[in-house]
Amino acid sequence: MPFVTLDEAKAHLRVDGADEDADIALKLAAAEELVAQSLGRPVPWTDGAGLPVPVPASVKAAVLLILADLYANREGVAAGLSLADNPTLERLLSFHRKVSVA
Repeated sequence: MPFVTLDEAKAHLRVDGADEDADIALKLAAAEELVAQSLGRPVPWTDGAGLPVPVPASVKAAVLLILADLYANREGVAAGLSLADNPTLERLLSFHRKVSVA
């Protein structure tokens, strides 16, 4: 189960039609993988017993934030621009990160 549906992603990107569905789906999957890796949590989102649970709104917002960045900055580097880490992303995900004690 994805964090964000393709329809939710397209609405966030303000994309109509199906011409870019494959590209958006690829970037959406990458965004979800990045969030899952950052949090140390499995995809789909599950509780302690492994049962699926709704994804918190802050995690969905983080996925959409990454998706929008991937969609808007397809080349990775833009002439004259310096791309930086987004502090909003860190704030959205910080409460959900799994911490392990060794």
